[in-house]
Amino acid sequence: MDLKLKSYPAPSDYFGVLWGLSGVEDLLVLEHGSTGTCSYNVVNYMIMNKQSPKGKLFSCGMDEDDVVMGRDDKLKRAVEELDQTFHPKIIALVATAVTSVIGLDLGGIIEEIQARTDAKLLSFASGGFAGDYTLGIKEVFRKLAMEVAEEPKERKPFSVNVIGPAIDSFNNVSDLAELRRLLSLLGADINTVFTCHTSVGEIESMASASLNLVTRDAGLGAAQILEDRFGIPYVYGLPFGVKGTVEWLKEVGERLDLYLGRGTLASELERYGFSILELTTPLQRCDHLRAVISCPYDYALGLTKFMQKEWGINPSLVVLPNIPDDPKFREEFNRLGLFDVLIEPDTTTLEEAMARIDPHIIFGNSYDLHIAKNVPIRVHAAFPAFDYIYRFDGTPFVGFRGHAYLTQTFVNLLNQNPEVFRN
Repeated sequence: MDLKLKSYPAPSDYFGVLWGLSGVEDLLVLEHGSTGTCSYNVVNYMIMNKQSPKGKLFSCGMDEDDVVMGRDDKLKRAVEELDQTFHPKIIALVATAVTSVIGLDLGGIIEEIQARTDAKLLSFASGGFAGDYTLGIKEVFRKLAMEVAEEPKERKPFSVNVIGPAIDSFNNVSDLAELRRLLSLLGADINTVFTCHTSVGEIESMASASLNLVTRDAGLGAAQILEDRFGIPYVYGLPFGVKGTVEWLKEVGERLDLYLGRGTLASELERYGFSILELTTPLQRCDHLRAVISCPYDYALGLTKFMQKEWGINPSLVVLPNIPDDPKFREEFNRLGLFDVLIEPDTTTLEEAMARIDPHIIFGNSYDLHIAKNVPIRVHAAFPAFDYIYRFDGTPFVGFRGHAYLTQTFVNLLNQNPEVFRN
């Protein structure tokens, strides 16, 4: 049995619900649970890159008598108080484990009190028993797309929604800044970022955008709902590296009938497109270096392509925290010549794989980097990153600037660890 002494248990769908809702303004979260659970989650938010949403999370204050008797009166009173005090557009009723165990029907409570409540009420009833945190994020995305997004009054021809970033998304501040910059080069703008930087009003008007850009597989369900309901197409994937960014801009531009000018592209490549060969000497060959990538699927796939196309390095192992939504994910890696893929391995399995490969490079989360403390080149690239802050918007992994930042960072680490060229 893996005791997770050097790793962490995957957060449940309950946490995913909280994280998915945390970036929505004019929405309050009311937990049907004890105040201790609520207090723990306030502290938990602070671990997420110090992105604690203030005045967002509330508890109805259940006690042992409420649990034994299955009472719901405190929840109803809490809804009334929040509605009359803060006047939010939405109150999300979120079940905790206790709610699920006693079988309280949140949907039935909403039917009873919605008519006398100004705020729209939504329920999230799994309470942490459905699976890992990605299921909670997907549930939030789907419910908001299905129940909050409205028919558009008009369609904005060059406007896009970015679907996928949430409070758990690594490096989201810098990556979103770069995506916004890239879109501006095309002449497009972002309607909303779903859900880490959005509001109820922006979600209601999501269908006014002409295209959805899905940055992680957890957002595919919501994108499909928006396509089915409103006919909005979507593009899935992140732009990694120079070649990947050019291809991404071409695809997005074709969908919006926008095109990147040759002069603009030339300027971008001159400023950010320097290759690893320009920054290293002939003695600093990289094609023998062994690398491990331990990131969520979309980052792992993007970094694999980036390292192959831009640095000439073929990663030896990919570690994924959960099974991707893409049923052909193994085929995607196999096409890149990568056949060693682990999914949510326990600590012992990961340590054995690391010992077998003996990598020079690892991209991963804080626990991965702790396990790989003898690996010379270690780069934070995934959640959780409790010992690494990424609030500054100038360190993207994606886009042209991401190519420049990663390449410069990598070469600096090579120079600091010259022993990697000897084995």
